Amino acid sequence: MSRLKITPLLLILLFFVGWSAPATAQHMYKYTGWQKGPWKVHSKEKGGITVYTNSKVPTGVDAIRVDVILPYSAKDMFPIITDPERARTYSFIEEFEPIANYGTWGYLYQRVSATGIQDRDFTVKLNLFEPEGTNKGPYGWKWVQDNSKGPKEKDGVVRATVVAGSYILQPIENGARTLVSYRLWFDPGTWVPDFLVGSALRDGCVETVRRLRSDAEKKFGKR
Repeated sequence: MSRLKITPLLLILLFFVGWSAPATAQHMYKYTGWQKGPWKVHSKEKGGITVYTNSKVPTGVDAIRVDVILPYSAKDMFPIITDPERARTYSFIEEFEPIANYGTWGYLYQRVSATGIQDRDFTVKLNLFEPEGTNKGPYGWKWVQDNSKGPKEKDGVVRATVVAGSYILQPIENGARTLVSYRLWFDPGTWVPDFLVGSALRDGCVETVRRLRSDAEKKFGKR
């Protein structure tokens, strides 16, 4: 399986191979509390990246957290991760449609494609946050699925129903550096074994954080 880069907007869907499992898709889960863990170190990657998993979520696929410290300010990197045009640079995005924008929150619909499988789609509620004072607190956003706010299901497209996560930029060292934490809970409801789906998700989350490092280096210079 080839590794593909993804956006921070949950485009981990591209790593899934298989068919939808209706029994999983029909469940509705409570999305509060899971981001607190318990988190267990899964692996340490190149570049200071640490991967954690949380097996206490009520689905077969673990939640994932990827942390890294980057030598850039959270305030400077925040526009990178919230740039919608950046998300549209990926060839596999078939639809990328804001449903509503209320400033610090809104709804976003996405449909993505990959060779050999049905398209996946979902709608999420996004909440953006930033501190009132520069580097006084975290910057970032959180999301949770809310397919009721998006379009109706489409023929030939598999609807994802277990979707939640966050992308948090926490200033450290008086804002000189940033603790980046990308978190995802996603279960596609496929017949693929959970450990294979989990492996693909972890790869995708790591690639998301690596892309942020790469984009920051291009914009601000390598440090």
